[in-house]
This record gives sequence, structure tokens and C-alpha cells, in this order.
Amino acid sequence: MEKYTQFVKKEIGDFNPEYAIVIGSGLAPIMDKVKVKKRISYKEIPDFPVSTVEGHRGELVFGTIGNKKVLIFNGRFHFYEGYSMKDVTKTIRLAGELGIHNLIVTNAAGAVNTTLEVGDIMLINDHVNFIYADNPLRGEKGNKRFVNMIGVYSREFIKKFRKIANREGIPVREGVYCAVSGPNYETLAELKLMNRLGIDAVGMSTVPEVIMAAYFGMKVLGISCITDAAFGSNEVSHEEVISVAEKCGKKIAKLVEEFVKEA
Repeated sequence: MEKYTQFVKKEIGDFNPEYAIVIGSGLAPIMDKVKVKKRISYKEIPDFPVSTVEGHRGELVFGTIGNKKVLIFNGRFHFYEGYSMKDVTKTIRLAGELGIHNLIVTNAAGAVNTTLEVGDIMLINDHVNFIYADNPLRGEKGNKRFVNMIGVYSREFIKKFRKIANREGIPVREGVYCAVSGPNYETLAELKLMNRLGIDAVGMSTVPEVIMAAYFGMKVLGISCITDAAFGSNEVSHEEVISVAEKCGKKIAKLVEEFVKEA
């Protein structure tokens, strides 16, 4: 067991979360749905990275949504921050070592599919990994490292989330998410290639976390907030991404709250 897991276990005692939730850029409204039991700054945790990106607070939050115990990663780590994939996925390894079996991962993403609009919520049904420079499972021992990624996004979770969204009158889309290393945004030629490959949205996170989640046998629900139209004429900025995500995040927060309550 890693040092950071040992530290967190001592801090939380017999509090055993059922769900881990990763909050992406600007999606902090999810925190409004959590009854907080304990907060731990990433800076306090041994051998743990620190979030350096605007829109990522950088803390573990233990609490409840309804009667379900949850662990919230209020801020994630990215490859473009200079971290290794081992560091980027320490959040998920921590969740796995705490015995958590369910993961909800959220992100802000750019639309590659031209039918997607800014502010749309997209459930991830599959992904493409364009971050080839490293892999979070590189160096792991034994056959467990040869993880099967087919069907890693739970159809059961997607179906349940859609049912809740329909009931709440909140439209949701579904599609393929592509992870790139960043921090630069994509060229027009790269976007055209992604579009031809059947990719619907692109971002700079999530896929490494999902690979690690699969390693630990977790069921995964992936949610993207479409914060910009990748083929649009306006220049994309991180500030605009966060602004849109904060508005979109209120809807996602409501749906995640209901999803966890009814689990």
C-alpha cells in the first residue's frame, strides 16, 4: 500500500466510500451536493502531487451524497503539468487501494463532432488515447497490467444516467472522447483527422485515470461538459473553458447527485 494511501486511511478511520468522483475544470458545483465530513489538501498528503491549474482546487473531500459515502477529488493532475502518468493517476490508485469500486469522472472537452454545441453534456461511451508518451501501467508487475479496455465505460451506468436526465428534463449526448497531452490546443488538421476517426470530443485528461480504474476493476461513468466548438472561428482560451464549465457544471451536479442517491 502506498504511503499516501496509508496516510489517508489514518485520517478517515472507518469511513469507507462507495464512489470516487473526479471533478474536472470548472465543474466544482458538484461540491454543492456533498455533505462534507473531512477535507484534506493535496499538499498535506505524502508523495502526492499538487494541482497547478486554474479551476482545480486540489483537495480530497470525504462526505455523503444522500446516504452514499463518497470520495471527491476536487481537482486532478495532468500530464502537461509535468507530472508522470504514475503521478497523474495517483488519485485513482488511492481510490482503488481504499477499496472503492465505482468511479465517476468528469471533464471539460472541446467538440469535434460538429453536432455538439457549447454547453452540451456528453456521456463518454468509449475513448481514443493519443497520449502515447507514457502509460500509467508501465512498470506494473504480472499479468494484471494487461488491462482489457473494451467496454470500460459501464453501459449500466450510462443507461441509468440517461434515465435520470430524461426525468429531470436535461438533454444529454453520448460519444467518443479523445485524450491528448496538451497544453496546446489542436490544429485544424488534427481536428479534421479526429473527426474522420469518429471522435466526438477532445480533452487533456480522463483517459489515464480510466486506464487505472480498469486496472482496479472499477465501474466507470464518464461525463464531458462541452466547453468549446473545436471547429469554431473563435480562439479557445482556458478562461472561457472554465466559464462555460461552471454553468454546465450545475446541471451535471444535479444529475450526479441523483445518480449516486439512486445507486
